Amino acid sequence: MHPKANALLDAHTRHMLARLSSELDTLLADETAALCAWAGSRPVTAITDEVRVRDFLLRNVFDITPSDALLAQIGTLATKALQSPLNKTTKLEELLNVREYDLIVDRVIELEDLRRQIVRAVMQNPSVTQLISDLVYNGVKNYLMEDGGIAKKVPGMSSLMKMGKGMMERVGADDALEGALKSYVKRNTRATMELSERLVEKALETPKLKAVARQFWQQIKGEHLYRVTRFVGKDDVDDVITIGNTLWNHFRQTTYARELLNELVHAWFEQWGEQPIMQVLNDIGLSQERLVVEVQQIGQPLVADLISSGHLEARIRQHLEVFYSSPDAEAALA
Repeated sequence: MHPKANALLDAHTRHMLARLSSELDTLLADETAALCAWAGSRPVTAITDEVRVRDFLLRNVFDITPSDALLAQIGTLATKALQSPLNKTTKLEELLNVREYDLIVDRVIELEDLRRQIVRAVMQNPSVTQLISDLVYNGVKNYLMEDGGIAKKVPGMSSLMKMGKGMMERVGADDALEGALKSYVKRNTRATMELSERLVEKALETPKLKAVARQFWQQIKGEHLYRVTRFVGKDDVDDVITIGNTLWNHFRQTTYARELLNELVHAWFEQWGEQPIMQVLNDIGLSQERLVVEVQQIGQPLVADLISSGHLEARIRQHLEVFYSSPDAEAALA
């Protein structure tokens, strides 16, 4: 390297380090503002496209299996949150005010069609019908088998109860008769379930649900979080994380998930791809002013440590040395 080039390399390196040490705030603000001005004139499609964004998400989200270390960190932090002393002094109404609660309730209650479908699915489920039939059958059987107080109070009831008891003993010994009685109860239960469905739908009408929701809020708003969190232990947290991880690992590999990703990325670019980059950032709350603040908050301690550790000087010198050792620098100095 030419002697003057070596001297210039040292001087240039010192100059850059001095500016970064004394004018870092201004440099970061100026560079961020300049980048934002450039981003205000360039559309998103000038720097990326659907394929690159989709492939980035596939590589960094869909193709990555959450590590055991990451799951352990999530579990540890979740357990710490549940066991925090703050839960003993913080009431539910401090985290969720009544206006927000009413808004959530109203939005959920407005899903009337979904509510009807859920009620219908439950009430028409064969397993539910069978459960109710068994309960009715066993209730009738136990009533007739036992000598209740009514037999002593109503004339002639004692004889009827004895006859019913004898019939039920026969039912217990005769499988065909028991099956016929159960079938009869089940048929009648089906009609009862249809009536129950209408009654449940009526009971779940919007005004009634809102009234119940408000009464429920009055009961729970003053409760401390500890009343709930104390029932959730570390093993429960670990189980939830394991289940969630299993579901996610399966979902992210499905054809549905990947095709849906394609559709969503395409839809985004179709609607917002031609907008200026800075406009897209503004739409999600990242204004130039906020970016400057965040860059300074992150950049100041980072650059300060890079300088104090000597790492930044070595990197600057290595990059400048390429030029000062080049034939162009030699020719300029000659």
